[in-house]
Amino acid sequence: MLHLLLGPSGSGKSRRMRMDLRARAERGEDSLLIVPEQFTSSTEGLLYRTLGDTLSARVESYSFTSLAEALLRRYGGAAVHTLDEAGRALLVRRAVDSLMDRVVYYNRQRRSAAFCERAAQTIEELKSAGVTPGDLAGYALAPGADRDKLQELSLIYGAYEALLEQTAMDPGDRQQLAARYLDAAFFAGRAVYIDEFDTFNAPKRALLAAMLPVTDVTVCLCCDGMQDRDGGMGLFSGAKAVAASLRRMAAQAGVPVQIETLTDDPRHAGTPVLAELNLLLADPTYTPQVTVDPDHPAIVCHGAASRQAEAKAVAAQIAARARAGTPYGRMAVVCRNMAEYLGPLRYEFRLQGIPLFCDEATTPENTAPARAVHAALDLARTGVSSRTVLRLLKTGLVDLPERQQAALENYAYTWPLKAADWREPFTRSAAGYADREQEEDGRTLQYAEAARAFVMERVQQFLARTKNAGAEVLTRQIYRFLQALGAEKTLDALAGDLRARGRLPEADEALREWNVVMGLLNQLAQLLGDEPLPPAEYAELFTLLLRTTDMGHIPQSLDSVILTTAGRMRLPETDAVFVVGLVEGEFPQTPGDQGLLTHADRDAMMAQGAELPDCFENKVLREGVCFYKALTAARSFLWLSWPGAAHTQDDARASAALNPVRSLLRVPFTEPSAAMLAATPEAALDILGVVSQQPGREGEGAALRAALDRLEGTSQAAPGYEAVRRVWQTEPPGVEDTAELEKLLGRSLRVSPTRFEKYQTCPFGYFMQFILRAAPRQKAELAPNISGTLTHWVLENALKRQGAAFRDLTGEQLQALVDGLVEEYVAANLPGITARMQYLIERIRRNLVGLLGFIQRDLRQSGFQPVAFELRIDDRPGDDPGAPRVDPVELDDGCGHTIRIVGTVDRVDAMPLGERTYLRVVDYKTGGKDFQLKEVYCGLDCQMLLYLFTLERNGRGLFPGAAAAGVEYLLADPAPESVPRAQAGQGEENRYPLNGLLLDEESVYRAMDTKGTGEFVPLNFNAKTGKVTNGKSRLADGKKLARIRDHLDGLLVQMSRDVYGGRFDAKPLCSGGRSPCAYCDFRIACAHRDGENERTVDIPGDPFEE
Repeated sequence: MLHLLLGPSGSGKSRRMRMDLRARAERGEDSLLIVPEQFTSSTEGLLYRTLGDTLSARVESYSFTSLAEALLRRYGGAAVHTLDEAGRALLVRRAVDSLMDRVVYYNRQRRSAAFCERAAQTIEELKSAGVTPGDLAGYALAPGADRDKLQELSLIYGAYEALLEQTAMDPGDRQQLAARYLDAAFFAGRAVYIDEFDTFNAPKRALLAAMLPVTDVTVCLCCDGMQDRDGGMGLFSGAKAVAASLRRMAAQAGVPVQIETLTDDPRHAGTPVLAELNLLLADPTYTPQVTVDPDHPAIVCHGAASRQAEAKAVAAQIAARARAGTPYGRMAVVCRNMAEYLGPLRYEFRLQGIPLFCDEATTPENTAPARAVHAALDLARTGVSSRTVLRLLKTGLVDLPERQQAALENYAYTWPLKAADWREPFTRSAAGYADREQEEDGRTLQYAEAARAFVMERVQQFLARTKNAGAEVLTRQIYRFLQALGAEKTLDALAGDLRARGRLPEADEALREWNVVMGLLNQLAQLLGDEPLPPAEYAELFTLLLRTTDMGHIPQSLDSVILTTAGRMRLPETDAVFVVGLVEGEFPQTPGDQGLLTHADRDAMMAQGAELPDCFENKVLREGVCFYKALTAARSFLWLSWPGAAHTQDDARASAALNPVRSLLRVPFTEPSAAMLAATPEAALDILGVVSQQPGREGEGAALRAALDRLEGTSQAAPGYEAVRRVWQTEPPGVEDTAELEKLLGRSLRVSPTRFEKYQTCPFGYFMQFILRAAPRQKAELAPNISGTLTHWVLENALKRQGAAFRDLTGEQLQALVDGLVEEYVAANLPGITARMQYLIERIRRNLVGLLGFIQRDLRQSGFQPVAFELRIDDRPGDDPGAPRVDPVELDDGCGHTIRIVGTVDRVDAMPLGERTYLRVVDYKTGGKDFQLKEVYCGLDCQMLLYLFTLERNGRGLFPGAAAAGVEYLLADPAPESVPRAQAGQGEENRYPLNGLLLDEESVYRAMDTKGTGEFVPLNFNAKTGKVTNGKSRLADGKKLARIRDHLDGLLVQMSRDVYGGRFDAKPLCSGGRSPCAYCDFRIACAHRDGENERTVDIPGDPFEE
């Protein structure tokens, strides 16, 4: 007998069916329950809870697929391999290739994985409709049909079927085969119940037809009766058509039919307005007798600004209902497109502490094993490069210590490594082109090389074995490569660690991911055999397998909110349902094309008698049913929401299908309160910034901060709130434990001028860089500091090595000198330079020749001559204990600490005059910044002055009667001051700008520029009188120099007090209208806000004038 159990949503069909199953089990009778594939595991759990341990053994649950497998295992045919969705796509690809040049219409897409996937979907649709390749070829000849397209599809379909006979079996064919093998003995004493189906395709109908004569079959369908009064386009028209076809099938088999229609609505018995909603959705002409109670609304709607905001509101409402007593397991969220809502809902549920179970298909596409396979294919396709090796490393499946992996990544970031570099041992400095290599850099190089050797040994073996390999060999070598890298060992260790921490589901998931991905590789090898396949195409097919494989789910908590889609949902015992994404065109969804057939193709085929379940009309009907089931699943509370709203009550983007519901039932809008949105510390922290910045909500923001403040220091404290508090705090940042700070620094502070200037620029930046020693990774490239270092090194060594003979070198000799020095420096310090760097070095080389020529002319006429290069100012012996050095000036800060300026003076020029030796400190600048006393007053641009004052006070051992003659900056920029074209043609020599500060004694500055041209000093001379015209900013008498020296001493002493006092304010010093924050490496770590707490170099006049 065929028993049709009909009824709308909530009428109790499934409950009635379970009661029948229980009654049969209590009588000792067995039953079979058939549900869709995605419901099999949940059905088994539901049966166990309903029937108990003993009675549930009397009921076996199947899908049509698993039932077919059971039949074939018993009666033969089970040994043939069955394709899944991904296997179909792979076989389609082989079918297309077998047709060779007969594929014309799809010739351009034929090798595309996306085309194979869509073609497989089309073949599945045709098989479901019972359409054979011959049928399709016949439809192609019909008037109005796209002949070329359908004929070519029939060719591909036929080739697919031919290959199928040789290799495997399609799941639809397996059900057809099971129907032929079906034996009445299998169903002896058993009744069959079928639930949750909206339609039955051709293979399922074949099984049904085979079952009807041998057993009693009960089918539950969602409709209000057999009669269709809506011309095939009503809400229940699809289900009624299915019921009619089953009735005809039973008549053909001579089987009696019993029809029972349930009309009550027990699901909504306690909530009348939801019962009215059910009636209204089933019959649009119905006039509701009850509307929503505004004081206790059972239906609410909400307009959200975005999907994230929508998810936040839903999470707040669910958390509130859970606190009111509704179990999480009796609440559900229904959407139409899982990809758009899974991320936002997971995030918001985590903030509110809500357990979530998503019953949608989960692919292994982004798992570590899948990424490792792709990384191996990337290596096989493009060869060895930093990108491909690091991609492999970042999968987390390479069995290397974390320190070695980090070192390898940092080394590859620092150096632009080519394939050849990866094959040879790493020897370059891990610090790149830095001036000095630290001990840590040596360890980094050691670790990086160890990691390189481990990885590259296996990579090279893998590449050698996979060159021109077929699919089967490539698959085998990928597996061996991952094994050699220690992938399985790493996963086992990870799983063990997770189990030890009590995270058993995550441990099982990690191992299951590996097994699933390795199974997919095995499937590729079986289906493709030894077919020659480039790694790029193999990667496309592997991606296709990943995208079409469902890993299933292991619920981590029985009491979890269910997230599902309207097309997949099964919510029999749900009190509160939250339907999201109700946007026009999205929910209900506007039907689109699937596979390769268009709606026009389907219409043409249906005109010839084909029954296609995926035609446009059927899709529209199914969307209506999805919408109906989603809105009628709740027992007591229904939430309706949509994104894209300008405000909470904006319904401009809401689905038009909601209009009668909202208007006739008078559904109110709702908005979660701030208290609901901030129900947990994490959720409160998440909305704190938004609430605090909204006008009129400052009080709510203050209340949230107060609540979070109270939780600080407890187990309930919001992670990360302490950092937020630091951002908001008005007190400047500092070190509280100054005793520990003193242990770290010692009682005497030695600072270079660079560090001193960094402190003056921003104390917090100084703390980060020189006390915490935080440093960003640096690429090995010709940065401005490296360009300056090269220029300095060549200039200093040219003068130092040549000595007095330098002044007499010819132009050719200067060129040879520069070439030799540049090559020496590059060979020693700039390995692996790129073509761009070579171009920049060539520019520097050309400029150095002109610059040395300028220095040569200067020395020929000057009374000052170089007497020291690389002169160390330090009280500690350096690498060369015998080298001359000068002790630094020690300053006492009055608090038990001292501070010294240490460093290296690039070049010192001297001129003996009487009992004095006048000293000039010379520096080469590769920038064009002007020297200004205003900046010196603030502690900037004072390196040469600090050195000069140290030599004046402590340098008498080397320079008897040492006296300050000034500091001079030679702007050694690669683009020197331009000259007119006419002068250039006459061989005019390059002029290089100078700036600085000189002693205001004519005998001294005249000795530097004996002809008074201004070419060799930073002074301008009046052509008529010979007087200096810019002396105010470029000359200083002895008293003024003393005032500058004392001021800098004061800044150093204050720095010592502040540093040892733990004061490291984020107070940037802005110079020239620019904030140092714009290029600060530590901006992300400080609490500074632009425009606040900033200092400026805004000092009127000369700050050192009396």
